[in-house]
Amino acid sequence: MVAMVSGMITGYSFIGLHLFRWEITLWLMVVTFGVNIGWGLIDGFTVVYGGLVDKADEEKLIGNLKKDKSNPRLRGTLLGSIDGSVAGYVSEEDQEKLADNIIDQGPEAKKKYHFTKEDRNIVLATVSCDALAVIPVILPYLILGFTSLAFTLSVLIASFAMAYIIFIYAKRTGRRKWVGAGIFFVFALIATLLAYYFGW
Repeated sequence: MVAMVSGMITGYSFIGLHLFRWEITLWLMVVTFGVNIGWGLIDGFTVVYGGLVDKADEEKLIGNLKKDKSNPRLRGTLLGSIDGSVAGYVSEEDQEKLADNIIDQGPEAKKKYHFTKEDRNIVLATVSCDALAVIPVILPYLILGFTSLAFTLSVLIASFAMAYIIFIYAKRTGRRKWVGAGIFFVFALIATLLAYYFGW
């Protein structure tokens, strides 16, 4: 986003030539932070309400199984959910017993699922992460102005950050860390440059 907006600023005279540096910087900050906060809200509410929908479906399934415990389709859905969780490591016999316990002890579906304090905190945390991610990328422009060095540093920071995410992912999953990080660094570099030039 920073690359695209900076490309717009340096490419269009009606944005760049008639404004002071502080005005251009303010414009860059408002747009980039605004867009990231907007995406943070979308991500946060998607996570929260997606979780509420999943919970409602699970409790509706349990409620239906309370009425018809031996229904093969409903029971298969519950067992599939169990198998896809950490409980999937136990034997099939134990999974069957666990399914019976869930049916006996689990709640039935509520009429309404409300937005809780914990849900609000998830949204705020997601928005904060998306907004804070802008700071390292925008910092070169705040210090150096709209120079080629600031652009280069901003692109490298963004590319290294994305490559680091892949490095951690590969490390946790036993994959080739440096190869994955290197490939993604090049991909991120090209994508960021394209964003800049298309913004231009």
